[in-house]
Formats: sequence, structure tokens, C-alpha cells
Amino acid sequence: MSDAMSEKAETLTVYRRLFAFAGREKWKLLGGLLLGGLSSLATVSYAKAAQYAIIAIEDRSVQLLGLHRIQVLGLAILGIFVLSLIKNAAQYGGGYLMTSVGQQVLAKLRLAFFSRVEYLPLRVFDQWRAGELMSRFSNDGGLLVVGVMQFPLFVQAVITLVFGIPVMFYLDWKLTLLIILTGAVVALAVSRFSSLLRSFTQHSLMKTADLNAMLQESLDSMRVIKAFSREPHEIQRFSERNDSFLGAALKLAQISITQTPVVDFIVTLGIIVILGASAYEIVLGIKRPDQVVQFLALVLVASNPINQLSNYYVDLNKARVAAQRVFEVLDLPIEEPDAPGAQELISPRGAVAFEDLHFAYVPGHEVLRGVTADVKPDNVVALVGPSGAGKTTLVNLIPRFYSATSGALRVDGINVNDLKLASLREIIAIVPQDPLLFSDTIERNIRYGKLDATPAEVEAAARAANAHQFIVEFPEGYNTLVGARGVRLSGGERQRVSIARALLRDPRILILDEATSSLDSESEALISEALGRLFVGRTTFIIAHRLSTIRRATLILVIDRGRVVETGTHSELLARGGLYASLHERQSLEPVRTA
Repeated sequence: MSDAMSEKAETLTVYRRLFAFAGREKWKLLGGLLLGGLSSLATVSYAKAAQYAIIAIEDRSVQLLGLHRIQVLGLAILGIFVLSLIKNAAQYGGGYLMTSVGQQVLAKLRLAFFSRVEYLPLRVFDQWRAGELMSRFSNDGGLLVVGVMQFPLFVQAVITLVFGIPVMFYLDWKLTLLIILTGAVVALAVSRFSSLLRSFTQHSLMKTADLNAMLQESLDSMRVIKAFSREPHEIQRFSERNDSFLGAALKLAQISITQTPVVDFIVTLGIIVILGASAYEIVLGIKRPDQVVQFLALVLVASNPINQLSNYYVDLNKARVAAQRVFEVLDLPIEEPDAPGAQELISPRGAVAFEDLHFAYVPGHEVLRGVTADVKPDNVVALVGPSGAGKTTLVNLIPRFYSATSGALRVDGINVNDLKLASLREIIAIVPQDPLLFSDTIERNIRYGKLDATPAEVEAAARAANAHQFIVEFPEGYNTLVGARGVRLSGGERQRVSIARALLRDPRILILDEATSSLDSESEALISEALGRLFVGRTTFIIAHRLSTIRRATLILVIDRGRVVETGTHSELLARGGLYASLHERQSLEPVRTA
């Protein structure tokens, strides 16, 4: 019983949250309900019009309100026609209003979903697959659309029953009780199917998300797949997951399809019993044929909603499960809000201090273990160390992508936790090793660094990044579409666009993951020249791999196992003969391209 109560409370919570998205559209929702009620009232009134028609046909001497039987028959037929017009017009108006509200709710829900994802901390993306989020946005959103489309019909069916049952009680309470008993059996069957549907819908949506996640992963890793000729392997993996999804989908379809004939059989059985009982009442003279026709017309009016409710309930149930999955994302915590009294960075200098900094992605497994360093404004700092030493983690703490477990990170003497996040990130630009470009034009990708930049400023940034020349060689110039993730550009071209974007932003702090580690000598020379301009007048952190870049550094931090084990200049560290000297010697054994 407690589980049932909990389930009902959860359902009410979901619908209440969905209803909250209606906002100012609630009056439309009320209007839709009223029109639905009018449509249902007209449907129920068919029975009375049908009774008058039977009376006129059966009794030649009948007169109602002084009218002849032909006139009564004509008015009954006209009444059915008028009622049909009212019913359908009200049904259309109510359905349109409620569907309009539903679509408004879904539009707001999609926007809220996207907005929430945009403000989620990076820690969440470390745990959630992109395909999982995509599935909840698209597939679960699709189920919500179906549920919203069915909701007006569901409400209208309920209203029809609310109007029809009291009239049926008045005409024949015994047979009405039999109908209610049939409805109770139907409700019991629907409830049982509903429980199964929720479970299998949840399972099916999880399998769908798993399938989408693999597709997304495959698209992102296509170069690796082809490089290792792993197409058959990936197809086999996908086939296994596809079969798993197929099994879940077939089971869900089986439950959905089974419900309709089961409910229809129960309703039909009830109607047969009622027809038999009504025939006996006519034979025994308990009722006149017109009274039986009126009652049976109401039975038909009521049986149709009962059948419809079971079908609508299936879609609404799926929509409820989908809504829960969407709300699960909406309930994920966003990035830590600004602390009360958070400060703005005014005239930032770019000084950065790490004070006994500790950090762990997973509690108990520290990645950074007491990092301490003081970086003066305009310094070029190279972070050097073995793979997995914590270099990337350290620079990710500067823009507060993650928050330190303990210790302090200060910018211009202020703890980053005491700064407004927007103010902190406004002075930072990042140039990743694998530049990320949007599927848009070159001009808009550069402008992303400063949205209100003039065309002249965009071009100046491109020239400084040694990108202008290759850009104007395209037929569309700066309006050239770069494709998904910049696929239409070479690695060096993407990197130069990324550098132009950073130059346009003109940050006080620059974070650079070695930009020349995988380029040909010509591209490396152009990018190294552009980086020389980018370093001027700002504090720069470089995750360094090449000697040519390390030699530019005014300060080198050697990191090993989450600690800064050596600091100094290139020559100072070589003279000490420590870890840096060892790493330098190891790289010096390999051919090194210099700009």
C-alpha cells in the first residue's frame, strides 16, 4: 500500500511540475476543459434525441408540446445534427486550446532542459554520456509530445463519463451498477497493465539511450575506428545492443497491444449482458423500447470513453515515465552559484597563486596533492610532467571548471570561490590541443571570443593568428562553413581559427594545451609565430610537450603524481639534474622540430 501511495504522490508531483510550465497559458487550459465539457454534454444529449426519434417512429398518436409525430421525428433528427455540430466544434476548440498549451509546455521544457545542460558542471559530463542526454532530450521528449496530444482526448473521455453516469443512474440504477462493475474490472486490468508498462517503458528508454550513446561515440571516434579497421567490431557491438533494444521494444509493444483486446473483451462482455437484460425488460413490459434505446445510447456513449481511456492511459503513462527522466536532468545541480558578496575582477592583472591545493575527482583518490606556486602577471608558465601527473586538472581549476577539495587558488589575490564566476571566466581564454569549432562559419567561430566584435576586429584577430590568408582562399571567405567540429579544415587551420578566437577575446589569463604537438613543420611555424603574439601582455599557462615551447616559458612547473616537484627556468632545471632534466634528455633523443 505504501508503494502505491508513493507512486501516486510521485505521479502528482510530475504532473504538478508539468502544469507549472503552463504559466500564463493556464486560462487556455481552463477554456479547453470547458469546451471539452460542452462536447461531452452534447454527446450525452444524443441519447435524449434518439429517444424522441424512437417515440415518434413507434407511436402514431404521439404528440409532444402539441407537435405531430412527423414534426417530433424531424426535430429529433435536427437535434442530433445540431448536437453533432456543437460536439465537434467544441471538441475542435477544446482540443486546439489544450494542445496549444501542451506544445507551449513542451517548448518551455525543452528550453529548460537545454539551459540546465549548459550550466551543468563538467563533473556531470564526466559521469553522463552525451548520447544519454541526447536520448532524454529527443526520445523522451517525443513521448511527452504524444502524451500531451492525448491529454485533451483523455480529459474529454473523463468528462463524458462524468455527465453520462448520473443520467444512466436515473434511468436504470441496477444496470448502471453493472456498467460501473465492468468499469472497475477494466480499471483493474488497466492498472495492472499500467504497472507493467511503466517498468518496460523505463527499460526501453534506457536501451534507447544506450543505443544513442553508442552511435554518438562511434561518430566521434570515426577516425580511430577506420584507422584500426574496426568497422566489423563496431557493427557487432552495435548489433548486440540493437538486439537488446529490440527485445525491450518488442516486450513493451506486446504489453501495449495486449491491453487493448483485453479491455475491449471486458467492455463487450458487459455490453452483451446489458443488451440481454434490456431485451428481457422489454419482453416483460418493464420498460418501453424508447426508454431502452435511450439507456443503450448512453451505454454506447460511456463504453467508447472507457475503451479510449485505456488507450490514452498507455500514452500518458509513457509520457509520465519520460517526464520523470527529463526532470532527473533538470534536477541535476548546476555549477556552484556565486557566493554571497562575490566580487568582480576590476582591472585584472592576471596574477595566479596556488596554495596547498588538493583535488580529487573521486573521494579518497587525490589527483592534486598540495600544489603550491606563485605566478606573476605576464609570466609564461610551462606545466611539464609525466602523463597523468595532474597538469590538465590543475589548469581546469583556474576557470573553476572544478573546485579544489582543499587549499586555495587565488587570482589577483582573491580566492576564485569569492569571485563572480562570469567575471572570472571573462578574463580567461583556452586554446585546446584539439581545437573545438562549431558547425558554423569561420567568422562566427572567431567571433565566439567576443560576440559584439566588428568585422574589422575579427579580421585583425585572424591576421594576427596567421589565419587570414587561408580563409580568403575559400570561395566564401569568412562565411565558409567549417562542418561538424571543423572537419572541413585541416588541423593547422582549425588551430589558427582557435587562436584567432582567443586573440579576439584578449584575455588576461591564457590556458594553452600544446598547440603544435601534432602538426607539420609549416603549420607549426605559422602557429608558433601566432602564439608569440598571443603570449604578449597576458599570463599564460601551457601544458607543454615540445622543447621549443618550453624554452619560451619564464617559469616551469614540473608536476609529478599531483605535486610540484621542481620549479625554475629551463637552464636552472637542467642544472639540477632532476625529473625535468630526465624528461628533457628523453625528448632530446628524438628529432625535435623548431619553428
